[in-house]
Amino acid sequence: MPPLVPVLFELQALALREPRFDAAAATVLMHLASRLGAMRVTLAARRSDSRSARIIATSEGIDNDRRLQAQRRLMNAADEAMDRNAPIEAPQPPLAIQALPAVALAHLLRPGEVNAVLGVAFELDHGQRGALIVELRESAQREQRMLARDAALFVGPILMLKARLDAPLSERVMQTLRPYDEQRRRAVMSKPLIVTAGVAAALLLVSMWPMTHHVVAQARIEGQGQRVVPAPMDGFLQSVSVRPGETVKKGQLLAVLDDREAGLQAERSGAERQQLERQYLDALSREDAAATEIARAKFEQAKAQDELAQSRLSLSRLLAPFDGVLISGDLISQVGTPVRRGQELMVVAPSKTWRVVAEVDEHDIAHIETGQQARVLLAALAGTSAEFKVARVSPVAQPLDGKNVFEVEGIVQNATSDLRPGLRGVARIEAGEQAPLFVWWERASNAVRRVLWALMS
Repeated sequence: MPPLVPVLFELQALALREPRFDAAAATVLMHLASRLGAMRVTLAARRSDSRSARIIATSEGIDNDRRLQAQRRLMNAADEAMDRNAPIEAPQPPLAIQALPAVALAHLLRPGEVNAVLGVAFELDHGQRGALIVELRESAQREQRMLARDAALFVGPILMLKARLDAPLSERVMQTLRPYDEQRRRAVMSKPLIVTAGVAAALLLVSMWPMTHHVVAQARIEGQGQRVVPAPMDGFLQSVSVRPGETVKKGQLLAVLDDREAGLQAERSGAERQQLERQYLDALSREDAAATEIARAKFEQAKAQDELAQSRLSLSRLLAPFDGVLISGDLISQVGTPVRRGQELMVVAPSKTWRVVAEVDEHDIAHIETGQQARVLLAALAGTSAEFKVARVSPVAQPLDGKNVFEVEGIVQNATSDLRPGLRGVARIEAGEQAPLFVWWERASNAVRRVLWALMS
């Protein structure tokens, strides 16, 4: 084995050369294992407020089949070395004068693989301790014991310092504030308080970070340009062919009014028209100018009345004005009841173009402008959302559920076949970049101003 001092200098140089702890620990432990002829070298540490050690790094990985058991044995061996506060070995050399055998170290022995184990503890600051556990394939020699001890004393603290520098910020803060004794532990901040302060600082930072401000409002789907189908004349409802929610085509029969009276009038006007037409033709054949003129006038009048009667007869059949969806007008239970001219019977909405109507609270309407992008998530279609752009902001507020809201309209840009008029959901309108803290402050200050104004009046 080479002289110890150059080897220690070499190990220290390897530890200081690597910028990160993981690389430094792996390089140093592998090099130390090679110098010692060891199967594995393990670095462990234990904080002053902890009861058990934790493995920091090893020169060789642990077999997955026995990882937990091997890690537990290594941690027990490190605890034993730290508790003894002196180099220990298993099996004990023939001339050893140790008072107690190294029981935990002996559990690492495996005949044919690990025939000797060395454990060397070293002190760190703030009451922390570290240990090197060396697993040898053959019985330990004097030079191996000395190199393991000196490496623990002169290289171990360097590795632990790099581990502390690479630790997360919260752990480094805890190490800096960790007390030296019980009296100082009571005086400094507790760990839960530090965590709480850190979370509060993170939340404050996030709340001050500019992000997209969304105005959230209840919304509903309506058809763009929906058409009312009124009663064209006074009469009685005879039959209904469709119900709300069904898809209709242009010209499809929706309902029929009782056309018996209109049919009788059409038959009478038709018969009168034919009679006067014959009289007109007869006057023409007699070449009587005066009679011909009178017969022609009567015939034209009868013709107009017949066309009017036929038109009224055709109005008894209610047809769909375009392709769409029937959104209101369930008249099945009203068959046989009278209807009046101009009475709303059904409403048809187009099935391809939809609009979103968002009910924005009056406190948020100042942030809404035309052209803003938005999305709506419907309760019936929770897996998908529809995009729309604000096209119109109503200038007049409406009362709704005890508050005033403004209707904000937008055209759906990616309409799907699943959309139906009357669906309700939640709309999120992009109202520009703004920090959440400023939004909350604006709302709180407005509420305070309203309260003070009410108290001062």
